[in-house]
Amino acid sequence: MRRISVHSRPDETETPIFWHIPKCGGTTAKRFYGDCLELTLANRLGASPKFGHDQDTEIIAFQPFPSSTQKLVNVDTTTEQGILRAKELGLAESQVADLIFTSDINFASQHIFDRLHKGRVFAFFRHPIDRLVSKFYYLQTATWENTYRPEWKDLSLLEWATSHNADENHMVKKILGKKLNDEAGLTDLIAAKEIIRHKFFVGKMDDMEESIKRFNIVMGVDNSAEKTKQCIKEYFGKDEVAEVSDASTELSEEDRRKAADNKNSHSHPKARSPEWDLLAERNSLDMILYSYIQLLFNQQKHIVEEFRNWQYAVVS
Repeated sequence: MRRISVHSRPDETETPIFWHIPKCGGTTAKRFYGDCLELTLANRLGASPKFGHDQDTEIIAFQPFPSSTQKLVNVDTTTEQGILRAKELGLAESQVADLIFTSDINFASQHIFDRLHKGRVFAFFRHPIDRLVSKFYYLQTATWENTYRPEWKDLSLLEWATSHNADENHMVKKILGKKLNDEAGLTDLIAAKEIIRHKFFVGKMDDMEESIKRFNIVMGVDNSAEKTKQCIKEYFGKDEVAEVSDASTELSEEDRRKAADNKNSHSHPKARSPEWDLLAERNSLDMILYSYIQLLFNQQKHIVEEFRNWQYAVVS
């Protein structure tokens, strides 16, 4: 397997990979690890033609912005074409990336890693209805996004959920490598639960500070370091975490500020309302999977403690 078991001890040949589920805190995680902790990231921006490294024939890290210490690897790990290029250039073998981000966790895991260079998977998860409602309102105003949907402003949430939302059972389908327009059923749910249980360190968007501390322990990031504590406070020590896109880093200063300030305030459907019931019905597999992830989050506490103990043993 190319993804490491959550029970396997740290290995110097492994690379952490973060599954970025839309509207689940992934961009905040990128900024925490890349901008604040200054880790070298592989995501989408590294292969942007504007930086001049999209035709490179070997893996390198570079600083895209003169005024920032942010470091990127010259690949795009969010598209199938970009992932195949990262594989061809030997991203995992190079160990240049401290952390890889992808929205296509199945394809990335199957192609970036191999038997000798495996990936350890992390992800933030969010209640499926909360995620979809946030997406619905966010894309109405997010002019900086390629998926900007101003026409959704004229729709009610119920109308959108009934006829315009093609993003159903996102987690189950993505874990198994299905397209969003593919069918998914009970067998897929069972398979997704097993993969999550064995291969994913899970975090919850409603407990991001605890989640990121756990991720740090597993990745070997020192939570007691003053810089780490300051970064956690800055990015996760808030009642509400703004979630915007990587695209905001390529915008003008004014639009970047708007993107960073966008906390996507909106109304939430009440439980058992027509909107809530419809979204729950059409995302029933993800609803069950999310309940399972909540149980796993509690169960993984002792696994993370084992990682802490291993690190103490190595130091001593």
